Amino acid sequence: MLYLIDVRTTEEFNAGHLNDAIHIDYREILHRIDEVTTDKDAEIHLYCRSGVRSAIAAQLLHSRGYYRALNIGGYEALKAHFEAQHSYQE
Repeated sequence: MLYLIDVRTTEEFNAGHLNDAIHIDYREILHRIDEVTTDKDAEIHLYCRSGVRSAIAAQLLHSRGYYRALNIGGYEALKAHFEAQHSYQE
């Protein structure tokens, strides 16, 4: 299973986020990842505003054995990518 986690602040998340994203502030990721999954083999995609906080979150998860945690970058770039992909498919 693939989990998409937005590690930005609550305010940033509430202002807009990717569909199906789960919100966990990067500072809380180690304490709250069990709410999402305890499967260390799960695919976890992390994003923030620019990719810095999601990189930190990925490193933290790796330290706990979640080796398939992946930093997929920043929200604005991802949003633009998905919007362009959607308009191309129409």
